[in-house]
Amino acid sequence: MESRAAKWIDVSGFADPELASDLLFEAGATGLEEPEGTTGVLRGWFSLDATVDLAALGLQVVGTGTVDARDWDLSWRLQQEPIHVTKRLVVVPPWVPAPEGTEFTLVMEAKQAFGTGGHESTRLAALVLERLPLAGRRVFDLGAGTGILGFYARLLGAAHIDLCDIDADALPCLEENANVNKITCWNAWAGSIDAMDRKPLWDVVFANMLRTEFEPLRDETLARMTPGAHLVLSGYLVSERERMMEWFSRAHLELDFEETEGEWWAAAVRKTSD
Repeated sequence: MESRAAKWIDVSGFADPELASDLLFEAGATGLEEPEGTTGVLRGWFSLDATVDLAALGLQVVGTGTVDARDWDLSWRLQQEPIHVTKRLVVVPPWVPAPEGTEFTLVMEAKQAFGTGGHESTRLAALVLERLPLAGRRVFDLGAGTGILGFYARLLGAAHIDLCDIDADALPCLEENANVNKITCWNAWAGSIDAMDRKPLWDVVFANMLRTEFEPLRDETLARMTPGAHLVLSGYLVSERERMMEWFSRAHLELDFEETEGEWWAAAVRKTSD
């Protein structure tokens, strides 16, 4: 691998980490990380001669720097560590060994599809999944990204998982991650919930996305859930909880349990009627 200098750019002030990640990759980033000791900051790595105007993309630059000429891509890889998503689940890139004693491990490399378990919303969704009866159930991951939640549900005993993402670039990432982790009994497509010709009935649906992204999909999602099915929502702020509780009541959804971390909130609700 060629030895070369590189520069890094830190951005902050974004409401949607997935969108910020996509914008950094579109700007030419070859790798992303969350700098140690920071909150709400993403660091993009770029070649030294790259012309980058992140302000034009709506990202707030909060720091920049360079590294000396060296194999900086290898250096970046060596800095990566296992991500402890929950006490039971660890996510590691292919070149990092899983910690001893880990109950569940997913091998995933951060690419254009955002999500290797480092964000609060993913951790909360994983915690909720661990509390659900998944054995033998058909589940659906709406807005799958890297597939971390869907594939974790399969490891937890789900019989079959369907995954979709509006970003077609997520599909090869899902294929790669499924192969690496030897995931079977899964199906994925580019698009949204209405992109399928057939209408399967799901026992568990999870949507780790912003409220404004999920609201247009709510009715169609509920229509494809079995009676008694669970809906897992994550990516919500604690301040949005009351709004969601009102919708749960109108939609005949009963709150089973909820999790919070900092300003983020996630919940599992059960469909009580059609």
